[in-house]
Amino acid sequence: MKPCFALLAMLYTVVGLGACRDPIEIEATEQVWTDTLSVYALTGTPPGYPNTLSITARQVFPVTGFGGFDIAFDIDESNRVLVHAARRVITLGQAVPQVGLQIVPGTFESITAAPVTGYKVDSTVIANEGDVIVLEAVHNGESDVCTFALSPNLYAKISIDTVFLASRTIKFRFGYDPNCGYRSFAPGIPTD
Repeated sequence: MKPCFALLAMLYTVVGLGACRDPIEIEATEQVWTDTLSVYALTGTPPGYPNTLSITARQVFPVTGFGGFDIAFDIDESNRVLVHAARRVITLGQAVPQVGLQIVPGTFESITAAPVTGYKVDSTVIANEGDVIVLEAVHNGESDVCTFALSPNLYAKISIDTVFLASRTIKFRFGYDPNCGYRSFAPGIPTD
């Protein structure tokens, strides 16, 4: 008789779990974040000026030999913006994430989710004012934000708003989903 009770208990457990969401899926807990930031070009500006973006810190920093950033910015001789994945700038260092980049059609507001495919890993993209670039950054290193997540990727988007050639400054809008594996850029806490 005891095996029947065990089988019945197991059946109730399976049915109960089936009524819920995926039991190993991690739910998003943080809201999508947006801001407007400015950086200086890597070349033609003094050392120590902020020219990189750390999506997890949500801040711009000067480039260092130790990494700690996702992308770096520059302006080329044709006055186009170069957005470099961190590994294009720093090849050694403990905090240099793998970053995929792609320019996507549309406006900053119209891009409500990161694409599933199409990223050029550890590359450089050439952008003009108005272009929107989506980042897919792997953040599962030791003591990183997605260390134990099922998906180690974080997603962000930037829109090149204005390039000030005289000061070699780039103003951009930044949207970021801080929930590991979530692709949403819609305001609020993502559901997918």
